[in-house]
Amino acid sequence: MFSQKDIAGEKTDGPLPPIDKLMLWPSKQKLRYKPPIKLGLKLFSFFGISRVDGKHEVHEQHYRHLISKLNNAIIFNRGKSDQVLAYLDDFLRGFQGAGFNRAWCAQTFYPISPSLLTQETIWNETIAFKDHPNTWEEMLDRFKKYFSVSKHRFMARGGEVLYLQLCNIFRMDKATQQEWADKFELKGDERDLEELYKQITRAFQSFKNSYISPLDHLVDFLETLDRRTHEKTNNENYWLEAGWCPEESWPEGYLCAIELKRLFSATLDPIERLDLLITGCAMQVLRTICAQSIRYGGSVRISETPLGYEWILCTPGSPMQQRQTAQRSLEYIQGVIQKALWQDDLQANAENNPRKTKQALYKEADTKYGFKLLLSLGKKLGIIVPYTGPGAHFVMTDKLMRYLVIALLQPGERVTYQDFLHRMYLHYGLAIEGVELANAMRWSELPPNNAMQEIKGSGFTGMLRAGGFLTELSDAWSVVRNPFGDSQ
Repeated sequence: MFSQKDIAGEKTDGPLPPIDKLMLWPSKQKLRYKPPIKLGLKLFSFFGISRVDGKHEVHEQHYRHLISKLNNAIIFNRGKSDQVLAYLDDFLRGFQGAGFNRAWCAQTFYPISPSLLTQETIWNETIAFKDHPNTWEEMLDRFKKYFSVSKHRFMARGGEVLYLQLCNIFRMDKATQQEWADKFELKGDERDLEELYKQITRAFQSFKNSYISPLDHLVDFLETLDRRTHEKTNNENYWLEAGWCPEESWPEGYLCAIELKRLFSATLDPIERLDLLITGCAMQVLRTICAQSIRYGGSVRISETPLGYEWILCTPGSPMQQRQTAQRSLEYIQGVIQKALWQDDLQANAENNPRKTKQALYKEADTKYGFKLLLSLGKKLGIIVPYTGPGAHFVMTDKLMRYLVIALLQPGERVTYQDFLHRMYLHYGLAIEGVELANAMRWSELPPNNAMQEIKGSGFTGMLRAGGFLTELSDAWSVVRNPFGDSQ
């Protein structure tokens, strides 16, 4: 969102390319983008806490050189420079993000500010071991030999797909988009693509708030302590080429855009908004895996949901029978994903691969974009439990519930409890009770069972009530409200 982008030679700095450029995106032209590398900032922030086997003696030499330059540049009224450096070191460690168990250059910052966004940089340890570079200058002169910035080991795969899904939305013809807006039961300005584009763009621009500017100045100062490193590692040659996503995945991207818009318009603490954004992006990955699997592999039964799949969730402390039903739902979803991966066309493509065997390709597929990715990501989110051992099943969590209230309701909006359950079902295929649960059991090829329906005092209503989102007007009438802002 905050990188410079290029489509067929047309450069843009906005969160999304201009809507007219998206409509005219040339066929088979990949998106290029250019996130900053900021090697000097990473070295100063992460070298001291990175793995010992990821440190090279030349890295340590330059780290000490940076410390010396910073020491000479510090102006302070009291205390000692060593104390100031220690405070600064502790402060920056507090922003450590993904990849904490990797080499210092492959780590990232928690994205509290656009100035802390950096691309993944891989240290080519094997090559360095053979060549024995003697100086930092030598490394810089052969930067692409000793460091890799385009391998996408762990960071870019999912992010690129989500970004391209958002781009795809604004390339759809109005009739098709309105048809899906009806399926999702969307109303008002959320049916207008141009208005949605403006709101999404404005929402991401809001990250650049004045309260964070002192941090931005500090980051820029540290990164440019060594100007040659900064200039060498951020030149015009270091563009990344994005992958691709199927154009037909735009409907789930449409839902993601709606939910992002609502999340950004809610009155939230910036850190909480980022935390919920992580949950939302992870849920979007899971939604895409399931929707794509149905799209390509199909299912025995036709779903009542627009995207064609259904999950059954239980609540913490649910009876054994409900947990077993949620377990069966997860097993059924895994089977749907595997069925999609074993299509005839995909199998033929795998057999024609000269570099890897079909078995190796399918093992990789299960882990990277198949049912094992669903399991691992769901467990990290806490919505698939237990983390290890048998009996894995879907479960509602307080964090997911909070995200759903903010993402499925506009700020200040009130809906009946039954309407809220229906929105969960439309957007994510989530079923926890009521008619949606009966539908999901039928879709998952489970026999009807009235004992699964809690007559009164369900676990989910208790969670909503404890979170301050549910108001019970009578025994049969409850209202769910998003309290984070005024209704639009």
